Amino acid sequence: MSSARARRAALVVAAALFPIWPAWIAFRSYRAERRGFVPRRRTPRLSRAGFAIPRLTELSFASKSGSLISAVFAPSSNGAGVVLAHGAGGERSDLAAEAKILSDAGFGVLAFDWPGHGQSEGEIRWGQPEREALVAALDWLSAEPSIDPHRIGAFGFSMGGYIVAQGAALDARLKLVALAGTPHDPIAHTKWEYRHWGILSQWPALLAVRVGGMKLRELVPELVIERIAPRGVLIISGAEDELVPPWMANALFSAARPPKTLLSVPGAGHGQYAEAAPDTYPRALIAFFSQLL
Repeated sequence: MSSARARRAALVVAAALFPIWPAWIAFRSYRAERRGFVPRRRTPRLSRAGFAIPRLTELSFASKSGSLISAVFAPSSNGAGVVLAHGAGGERSDLAAEAKILSDAGFGVLAFDWPGHGQSEGEIRWGQPEREALVAALDWLSAEPSIDPHRIGAFGFSMGGYIVAQGAALDARLKLVALAGTPHDPIAHTKWEYRHWGILSQWPALLAVRVGGMKLRELVPELVIERIAPRGVLIISGAEDELVPPWMANALFSAARPPKTLLSVPGAGHGQYAEAAPDTYPRALIAFFSQLL
C-alpha cells in the first residue's frame, strides 16, 4: 500500500473512531461515580482489638428509617464524647487513629459505619439517610451513662464531614465539630475530581451523582456552616491533598463564623494526618475538643 493510501486509510479509521472516544470517557466517568452509590458492606479493616482502645465494645442502633447502624464505642473518663464519621467508600476503622487519640485523652468515642458502608444496613445517598444515621448516633451517645449530653462533639472526614457540617447546622447538640478533608460544595468537588477531560468527564459524573439520589443543592456545607456559630469549628486540610485540595478548606473556613480554626497538616494527603504529623496533629485535636470539658 502506498504511503498516500495508508494515510487515507488511517484518516478513515480515525474518523470512525473519533465519536467513540468521548463516549468512552463519558461512560467511564459515569460508571466510576455511580459506584460510589452502590452499598459497600464489608467487614471493617480493623477488628475491635485493632483499635487498641481499652473497653471498646461493638454495638448497633437503628436510624429513623429502621436501618441498623453498626458502631464501636469506648466510654468516657472526662464526661465528654465525640462521634467519628468516616468518608465515602470507607468504614469506621478508617478513623482508628483519631479514635485512639481522643480516647487516650479521656473522651468517649463512638465510631460508626454510614448506611451502606462497613457493617451498616441502608442505602447510600449522602443526604437524608446519612443525616438520620448521625441523629441516631447522637441519640445513642446522649443516653450513654458516661457521657454528658451537653458535651458532645463530632469529627467528620471527607464526605463524613460533609454530613457532619449539615448535621451541626441542624442539631444544636453538637457543641464542636471538626471537618477534615471536607468538600465545601458537591458540584465544585465533582467537577474538580473529574476535571481532566472537562465537560466530557464532569457532566456524566454529575449525572451519576443525581441518579444516585444525592441532592446537590441541599444544605451545601459552604452555605450552612455559618449556622454552627457560636459553636466552634475546626477545619483540617492535608497540605498535599489532591482529592479535596486546601482551597476547598479555605472556602469552608471563609464561610464559617467565629470561633473557627484552620489546621493545615504538612505532608498529609487525603487523610492519614496522624502519620504525617504525629506530634502536632494529636495535640491540635485534643486541644480543640478540650473545649467540651
